Amino acid sequence: MKSLYISSTEPRSGKSMVAIGLMKLIQQRIDRVGYIKPIGNVSDGAGDDDVELVRRLFKLETPPEIINPLSIEQARQILADGGEDELLTSVLRAYNQVADQADVVVVEGTDYKGATAALELDINAHISKTLDAPVLMVASGAERSSDEIIAQVTVAKESFDEKGCDFIGVVVTGVEKGIHQRIQTTLEQQLSRHGIDLLGVIPYDPVLGRPRLGEVARKIGARVMFGHEFLHNLASTPRVAAMTIGNAIERLKEGMLLITPGDREDMLLAAMVSRVATTYPNISGIILTGGLDPVESVRKLIGGLSGFNIPILQVPYDTFETAVRVSQMPVSMYAGDTQKVERVYRAVRQWVGEEKIFHLLELERQRKTTPLVFLNSLLERARKNRKRVVMPEGSEERTLKAVSRVMDDGVADMILIGDEDEIREAANRIDAKIDHATIINPVTSEALDRYAESYHQLRKHKGITLDHARDVMTDPIYFGTMMVQLGEADGLVSGAVHTTRHTISPAFQIIKTGPGISLVSSVFLMCLEDRVLVYGDCAINPDPTAEQLADIAISSAGTARTFGFEPMVAMLSYSTGESGVGPDVEQVKQATELVRQRDPELKVEGPIQYDAAISPDTARAKMPESVVAGRANVFIFPDLNSGNTAYKAVQRSARAVAVGPVLQGLAKPVNDLSRGCSVEDIVYTIAITAIQAQGV
Repeated sequence: MKSLYISSTEPRSGKSMVAIGLMKLIQQRIDRVGYIKPIGNVSDGAGDDDVELVRRLFKLETPPEIINPLSIEQARQILADGGEDELLTSVLRAYNQVADQADVVVVEGTDYKGATAALELDINAHISKTLDAPVLMVASGAERSSDEIIAQVTVAKESFDEKGCDFIGVVVTGVEKGIHQRIQTTLEQQLSRHGIDLLGVIPYDPVLGRPRLGEVARKIGARVMFGHEFLHNLASTPRVAAMTIGNAIERLKEGMLLITPGDREDMLLAAMVSRVATTYPNISGIILTGGLDPVESVRKLIGGLSGFNIPILQVPYDTFETAVRVSQMPVSMYAGDTQKVERVYRAVRQWVGEEKIFHLLELERQRKTTPLVFLNSLLERARKNRKRVVMPEGSEERTLKAVSRVMDDGVADMILIGDEDEIREAANRIDAKIDHATIINPVTSEALDRYAESYHQLRKHKGITLDHARDVMTDPIYFGTMMVQLGEADGLVSGAVHTTRHTISPAFQIIKTGPGISLVSSVFLMCLEDRVLVYGDCAINPDPTAEQLADIAISSAGTARTFGFEPMVAMLSYSTGESGVGPDVEQVKQATELVRQRDPELKVEGPIQYDAAISPDTARAKMPESVVAGRANVFIFPDLNSGNTAYKAVQRSARAVAVGPVLQGLAKPVNDLSRGCSVEDIVYTIAITAIQAQGV
């Protein structure tokens, strides 16, 4: 398991405690443990407390802005503007930076605070699914019966299940020690009936739930008047002291944080006396409200009193507001608070099933890839090894918008072909930033004669004269294709306003096919809800022969490897195995044998029906011995009619994102666009072309 998503359904659940405890536990067996909190509590320029704690405890060098890419306010604004994909993309990019340096990443969910609390379960589910991080739920058992805990957990699990997340278990925190064993036994029995694994029940620890006085001072903006050296005192329940002295001191309790108006010198003096007396409990500190100072004589008395080992804080707020601020203040933990840190480590080690956690980490899982993840991975891979991509349709507006985005994101270096004045005028009209793009006009280019000579040498056997070659090279697509052939560009993308024939014919004439391949074909990368499939050939070859089908299969397997898949190739037919006969079935059978002969290491099955290729249950019934059946990710259709129909049916019916067509078989990458393409289509096609160029 690469990552673990620790979430809860409410604030103050103990989620952060469980997160750092598990990180410490995991470090026993795994050296590189990463951490990210995608949406944190960042306010007034101060970073998220949890992020700072984990960075210091585990000596993480990753910058805080990567570990915590978004604040709750930023997330709220992005979601209000309808930018869910933008939010997930920001999280994904930060996560990838952390994951590149870690073997396991602990992801901490949101804290359920503010106006977005009602939406946070959905937010956490979407992030978990995007990161393919199984969910470990932390549920508070404080002042709850076992039935209430079970109801809370099962509702949360159903919500995560609905979003397609993996829910691996729950840790319950804050259970009173007196009923801990009974609650744990009941939960184990009842949760198992709901298919929920109870990973641990952690008893309530009063020390972890109490703030230090220094934390109180910092979070409510108090001034420390006396007792700086005692800010480590732990505070229990805050209590307003506004009654007469006799009644007030009778209500004092051990560790109480006393809140009283700053002009109540009588209450202040009484509290001081109770603190040094052996007959009353020890309070932990005093907060003076209203911005009022005690009189000089009282301040002098406090300053000279020994044994008064508590801080006295002062705030500008009135007494009621101060009490509210303190009672609602979240309790944090700090790396220097060794007492609390060790108690957290000990609690998780003692009460969470250590072997269960390690077993979960060692489980092999089928990776899930959402469309957003795959499309972002294309941009990321292209960005890591930038290539030069030439766009012959240099003044086309969608192309210019795409080029602007590609260059702004550092995906590729761009070359635009056409009249420079026309290109810049069009770019200014749509506010496309192309300042760093190279612009070349074939008609006036110094390379025209050289390109014409190269084309003449390639095509003179076809009767092409040098003058004719020069005319051909003034065509932007031919000019751009020659740039690729001569290594002055790494790939070409066209087709927004030109036909497929116009885009790929120059490539057939100039670049030609790669070694061992006699056919140019295409695939679509079909991004389904949780995986990416390769469909070929759905755009180029109408009625391929058995030999051509074998070429398509081998090229498609190579394309799958280029984009990070281990190919499992299904040669599709209306028949599975030996169940059917006919010339179409025989052709697929022959093509499958040719693939096996040409690439014995490639996992391929055919003829096979689509359901047997993709469904494990159907595969067990129809081809139980096959290693491909039920696991295929590359699907080779017997002809263009079935392939084109199938990809469009899946695209529309399954709401899949179809990326392509991606041309394959050429010695250098050239890709065709649909004339109805969007700006996003062009951006991703540029990225695909750049990735293909990385492997050339």
